Order: sequence, then C-alpha cells, then structure tokens
Amino acid sequence: MRSSWFALLALAGCAALNRPDPGDTAVVHWNRPPAARAPDGDILVVSYNVHMESAARIARALEGPHLRRADLVFLQEIESHDTEGLSRAGQIAARLGMSYAYAPGYGLRAGGSHGVAILSRWPLRDLELVELPRERVVFNSARRVALAATALVPGRALRVYSVHLDNRINPTARRRQLAPVLAAASGSKLPVIIAGDMNTSPFCWIGHVVPVPCGHQGDRLEALVRERGFDAPATGSGRTSQWLNMRLDAVYTRGLAARAVGVERSVRVSDHLPLWVAF
Repeated sequence: MRSSWFALLALAGCAALNRPDPGDTAVVHWNRPPAARAPDGDILVVSYNVHMESAARIARALEGPHLRRADLVFLQEIESHDTEGLSRAGQIAARLGMSYAYAPGYGLRAGGSHGVAILSRWPLRDLELVELPRERVVFNSARRVALAATALVPGRALRVYSVHLDNRINPTARRRQLAPVLAAASGSKLPVIIAGDMNTSPFCWIGHVVPVPCGHQGDRLEALVRERGFDAPATGSGRTSQWLNMRLDAVYTRGLAARAVGVERSVRVSDHLPLWVAF
C-alpha cells in the first residue's frame, strides 16, 4: 500500500511539472513595409533556439557581424510575457526592422506563452499553425506547434516553417512529430524552407526519462526528410549545441540551392548556437 501511495505522489508531481496550454492560441504577426531592396545574391537564413532569453539579449546576438545580414530568422523557445506587452518576437522585429509572426506553443503559469517565431526582411502572409502530435514525456509534456508563412521575397516567394520538436522522444516518435510539417510543406507549390530545433541528440530514452546512447538521431530524421522529397543542406554543419558536441538543429529545403552553411560559434546567448544557410 505504501509503495502505491509513493507511485501516486510521483505521478502527481510529474503532472504538476507538465506545461499548460496557452490561454490564447492565435498567431500574432505584423508586417513592416516591404524591403526597398531585392535580394542581392544570397538569401541568408538563420535558425536559433533562444532558450527563453530576453528580447534585448536575442536582438544583440542577431546584430552580430555575420547574423545582422539575415533575411529570414527562425526562432524557437521564444516567449511572450503578459507583463511585457509586445511579444519578444515583436520586440526583436521592431529593433531589427523586420516583419514577424509568433505562434504560442504552451502557456506560462505566470501569464503569456512559449513558442516559435519567424522574422523576415519581407512581408509574411498566409500564416498557418501546424499542430504536432503531442508526446507524453512524463514531465514537461507540452503542446508543440510549427508556424508556417509565405515570405514575399521579390521575384520568388518562399514557403517557410519554424519548428521545435520534443526532446526526450525516440526516432520513431520524432519522425511522427515532424510528419505533419512535411505533409503541409509537400502541398506547397513554392520553394520551401523548414528550419528549427529538431532535438536530434545522440540519445534514446527509456520511459522518456533515462538517456541511452543510440547514435545520431539526425540521420534517421533526415532519411524521412529525403523520402518526402526534401534536401538537408545543413547535415555537415557540425554541432549546434554548447554541450556534448550535439547537432540538434536543422534546415530542410525544396527548390533552393544552398551555397554555404555554418554555425555562429561566437554567439553564446543560449544553450544552442545559431545555424545559418546561405541560398
């Protein structure tokens, strides 16, 4: 009987650590006037998990020598706090002179939400929220979403997706969680960019809690991506995490040619490093 009570208490404790759904699931966006210039050669894309940092710190990171040229920025773990008024994605976009869209994933207990965003030098339209399969990972279980938009790049509109997958899930579940994004992107007639934190660590998980080395999950996820007709130009980027040499972040594309790929290792605002691709 005592062991049963301990089990119930443990389950209740884990449930208390799970993330609530947001009070408002609406996508928030704002478009600045169209950029005066057309792309002069490359389009620079940056994907960055900002790990709940302040808008000021994230903006300073994106104003660095290389990243300040970014045309499209995909953010994950970006938050919107009720006490701050404008979402952090909106604050950063205002400072950088960019359009933006923000989609809440889960709610914050103090008010506000935690989600994904897209910043763009050009207006964003046809916004779409893609609900991802919810994985029950014992603690910190949360609603996951991807955000899609059409970036009105002069001469060639792009369909773009910002994605954040769960951490403590195994390769089959990770493929299942990305599948709705690939399905939505497959239906677009435009060139496509899918970018974000895929959490492709070198671990599998016993009961979603105990890590066991099992090779690089990125290889197995990229196999699905290629099966669905997309490319994975950032495969050789090297680590995108500050810990354990992990490549957690990715960019998947269709209809675009990547000229260069890199990781901005001098930017240490988050536990992730900014991943960039020049198209």
